[in-house]
Amino acid sequence: DAASDECTVVKVSYRWLTKADGLSAELFAELLSDQKPHAEAAGLDLEKVDYSSPTALVIEDFGTTGLTGETHVIDNDNFSDFWRRHGKSHKTGKSRGRWGLGKLVYPCTSEVGAFFGVTSRKSDPETHLLGQTVLNLRELKGKRYPPHAFFAQVTSSDPINALPVPVDDAGFVDRFCKSFKINREQNPGLSVVIPFPNRSFSTEEMIGIAIKHYFYPLITGQLLLQFDDKEINSENTRELATKYCKEFFTDIELLFDFIEGAFTMPEDALLKVKDSWIRDKRLDADDFNQADLVGLQNKFSEGALIGLKLPITLKRKDNKKVKTNFKLFIQKPENLVAGFDFYVRGGLTVSGERKFGTRKALGAMIAEDDEICSFLGDAENAAHTKWIANAEKLARNYSSPYLTLKTIKNAVINFYDMLAQDLQEEDEHGLAEFFSDPVKQESPKQRRRKKRTPRRPIVDVQPRYQRVILSKLAGGFSVSSAKNPAYETYPYLVKIRAAYEVIRGNAFARYSPMDFSFSSSKLQLNAQGECHILDKSDNRLEVLVMGANFEVSLSGFDINRDLKVEVRTEAANDASDD
Repeated sequence: DAASDECTVVKVSYRWLTKADGLSAELFAELLSDQKPHAEAAGLDLEKVDYSSPTALVIEDFGTTGLTGETHVIDNDNFSDFWRRHGKSHKTGKSRGRWGLGKLVYPCTSEVGAFFGVTSRKSDPETHLLGQTVLNLRELKGKRYPPHAFFAQVTSSDPINALPVPVDDAGFVDRFCKSFKINREQNPGLSVVIPFPNRSFSTEEMIGIAIKHYFYPLITGQLLLQFDDKEINSENTRELATKYCKEFFTDIELLFDFIEGAFTMPEDALLKVKDSWIRDKRLDADDFNQADLVGLQNKFSEGALIGLKLPITLKRKDNKKVKTNFKLFIQKPENLVAGFDFYVRGGLTVSGERKFGTRKALGAMIAEDDEICSFLGDAENAAHTKWIANAEKLARNYSSPYLTLKTIKNAVINFYDMLAQDLQEEDEHGLAEFFSDPVKQESPKQRRRKKRTPRRPIVDVQPRYQRVILSKLAGGFSVSSAKNPAYETYPYLVKIRAAYEVIRGNAFARYSPMDFSFSSSKLQLNAQGECHILDKSDNRLEVLVMGANFEVSLSGFDINRDLKVEVRTEAANDASDD
């Protein structure tokens, strides 16, 4: 993330350290002594955590800018977004993140719920160290504490206005870096230290997941990954994909040849399409002259790689129109077993956008221009796996984005269908119903007695399931995880709003802060399990759910009035009402 202008390759390394690598139990005690009672009060199980035998996972990026921006005041740059904001980001263009939630993975990865970060920037000679813990709301020694707390200096003794800032003891920062073998001199970037990482981590599984989701930048040489002493690069990604995630890639060699060909295809080899193609919200034969179309269909049937560059004009909410473009690539190699399509935004593969189904070809939609990357980035869900047409950021920044997004998403399959409409394919079972089986011959009498039953199509019906359960409590309500949530992915957001029922009109529209406020001390808010409170104001509450077991309860409402509660989830693959 946040690659520097001078570097074309970003490297991310993962290192596991133990006491045998020189980790100091004394340093860990110094770092976590104040945090431990809070972790226990928040419900973390620390019985298996051996503070005398420390472990750590160190994640570092190189070829990046580091966390840019002011360190001692709040601004809209990366440093403040990373350390001081949750659920909000100022990233645009090709920047990968958008939701400001990815960093919450770090404390959730730690058995003690904490992490530390060391960053350096090109124009700043200092190395900046902070730590953060993210715990449930908790009570300790008669005081209630919010989810987030810091290992940091503070700008003042005022508990309300004090700002956490980097540790100013250069000797301590140097000692920290040496203990965790961090060297940021002349190496701008970010180093994240996760104390006591989850014990179930498997290097092999992490390599498989990394290739599955980042095969495009790995194959094209934009990304290097290092797991201890094992490096993943453009030279060995094929070999490691075969070893660690073969079940995801049916035709590894053909697919990776296709990716390399698409990435290296010169601009003048891309067929340019007229600006007017977008008017009918569909890429079709009318957008090409007949000679070009016949030539494309011939190349497709011969197995050649075909590339298009599609211009598009986006309209911002400020009525400003911006011109941008994206690329499409299609190929039908000989001996291809199954089709595979993928969608890339600024080097990030949006893994949930798979549309080819039974189409037997390779297809790609590649967005590289800053403007189209900003548009698609605003459309992504929190997990960066899908483009959602009703995404809040998309509606806030662009005019009528729904049809535009739909057109972009469907352009690959429209292009395939246009090229393959006259292509004959061999289906070994296509006439199975019309010819007898030579092994099982039936007599005419048997055939007369046999009643023909028409073949029923196999319909893949996805089961509906309930992500969360809304329950009534005395003077309030609770929202908890469903008992058996199927096919769930984490994290996802739970948005809750409440209002007292009214005789006429919409209860939510007639809500008044005089009725109640979620941030008021008159209401008792309790969060348990794998969740974090991101925001609470007036009659709205936003909760980040990290796992299958959580419960949020609110009580203290007027028992003489009917309370109306609405719960909405924004999960990894969709936004839906529960």
